[in-house]
Amino acid sequence: MDERRQEAARWYALCATGALDNGAIYRTELHGAGLVVWRADDGRVNVWEDRCPHRGVRLSLGHHRGDTLQCQYHGWRFASGEGACRAVPAHPQASAPPIHVTTWPAIERYGFVWTCQRADGAATAAFPPVDALAAAQSQGCVPLRTTTIDADLASVKHALSAYVLPHADAAECAAFECESGTLTVESLDGAACSAIFVLQPAQAGKTRVHGVVPGEFDVAQRLALQRAHQARLNAMRDALEAAADLQAASLAKAPEPSHAAGAPSSPVAVTMPLVRMDAARSTTSAAISASGDEGGPFTVHLARSGGSVDVPAHTSLLDALRAHGIEVPTSCEQGVCGTCLTPVLDGEPLHRDVWLDARERAAGDCMLVCVSRSRTPTLTLDL
Repeated sequence: MDERRQEAARWYALCATGALDNGAIYRTELHGAGLVVWRADDGRVNVWEDRCPHRGVRLSLGHHRGDTLQCQYHGWRFASGEGACRAVPAHPQASAPPIHVTTWPAIERYGFVWTCQRADGAATAAFPPVDALAAAQSQGCVPLRTTTIDADLASVKHALSAYVLPHADAAECAAFECESGTLTVESLDGAACSAIFVLQPAQAGKTRVHGVVPGEFDVAQRLALQRAHQARLNAMRDALEAAADLQAASLAKAPEPSHAAGAPSSPVAVTMPLVRMDAARSTTSAAISASGDEGGPFTVHLARSGGSVDVPAHTSLLDALRAHGIEVPTSCEQGVCGTCLTPVLDGEPLHRDVWLDARERAAGDCMLVCVSRSRTPTLTLDL
């Protein structure tokens, strides 16, 4: 029996509950199945197959309409809860057809939205308590950014077992698996804060890592913890993916596989550098110093609201937008937290943040407007 069938009744975290704020529609995957997660105006969270039953278009491309989700293609609307079709705009006077979205179990616990797979007609498995997360939630916790890693679940678990916390030596740390696929990493001498990771097998060779740091912290401490753990997770991701690429290249050259047919491959071993809290605090200033001057003036075109904003050489993009009445959600305003992440439709950003990883920077399709600027005379943003 394969791992997917063995774990069919297990509950998995899909996203932090905050990912559904302000009517957001969240797209994700579980064991290769595309899912859409959204919260109706009455607070109910829905996990559905990310496919309109009418013409198969992804519902995650649609629109939040209070207690319904509307498909972008033909505008069919599906009701929160049972997923029944509520309205067809092309036939406003006719009764809605008896068609439903495929729904999945959904529950909110410990700051995450969870779901589980179930066979047709089978009862939903009871959600098991996760003591580590319950204890963390009771004392408050710092959420970590979800990190997607192109590696299988076993390899990610193996790498996390060697995870080194900021401000701790490798020999002082331990990792152990808890309930429902969570993994706790803590310092044996208690000198550093523990972290709890919840693993989501998105698809074959792709795993999402959600995490929290238990404890009450002030704003500066929260940002430092998020930055340090994100640097650590990014290093782990890069090492895992590089090792997987080398393994794939080696297998491609080998005349025959080294393991029996059908046997699972062993986890990829990785080695990662230690990331310390004091190094994390200096990351922002170091990144700015290494990237050269502050950049010259440029113009930003606003794709959704229309109009343009001129950004002088010594004025931040965020300040220039605010001066023209364009509000962007922010938090740290230092390029650390990722709150002001904005899609870039045209032009080349000059990244000054420490939030985006190397591949996200190279893609150039998003930027943190609080600190970043433009390499090109103009930028077009999705604002």
